[in-house]
Amino acid sequence: IRIQLASAHYKKGDHELAANMFEQLLTDYPKSKLRGSMLFQAGESRFRIKETVAARDHFADAYKISSQNPTLAESVTMRLGETQALTGQHKEAVKTYRDFLKRFAESKWLRNAQFGLGYALENNNKSQDAIVEYRKLYANLKKVDLWTVRARFQTGECYFNIQQYEQAIAEFVYIELNLNKYPGWQAKSVLEIGRVLLAQKKREDAIQRFKDVITRYSKEKSAIVARQYLDQLRSG
Repeated sequence: IRIQLASAHYKKGDHELAANMFEQLLTDYPKSKLRGSMLFQAGESRFRIKETVAARDHFADAYKISSQNPTLAESVTMRLGETQALTGQHKEAVKTYRDFLKRFAESKWLRNAQFGLGYALENNNKSQDAIVEYRKLYANLKKVDLWTVRARFQTGECYFNIQQYEQAIAEFVYIELNLNKYPGWQAKSVLEIGRVLLAQKKREDAIQRFKDVITRYSKEKSAIVARQYLDQLRSG
């Protein structure tokens, strides 16, 4: 009854109250067969109110419980990887996402986890390894979704970070020319081309690309950043 009541508060949107109730249940019933589920729901409740560290710790405890059912284990592992990444535990996130991809190959969150693995590697200063993982998301050119676009973009960022500028530009140009359903990401890509050109000491070319962002994607947030770059270049 107490679990049902806590779940009802969660569904109603009273996430802090739900979190407190689930955590009290964990204290009152430390050996419950439902402990994995209670830990997950406590984590979800904390996650909803952006208490990410507390959420991560609940997911980590749930992850350790080997007796949990496969459906719950899938959700727990996915959430653990996400919250590890959000709290800067990128090395741990790499391990968690690899485990997810190995155990849940048919999951509906497979592409989420594949991107998460690439992003965790990138943030763990392993850009080359990250590129390998990102490429798996756009190896099939017929399948285009948000993960395709984000993986292309982050591949460009990885090349930028390791100063392979021409490869970086190639990825950003691909998004600019071919992914018209995602104007926000096109705008970001053109902006990044400008930044790469600046790194290559190609000031005038960079200025032109920043102007392109403003004229072609005026409604996107990247246009604001492009104006800031132009202002800095003019004042410099």
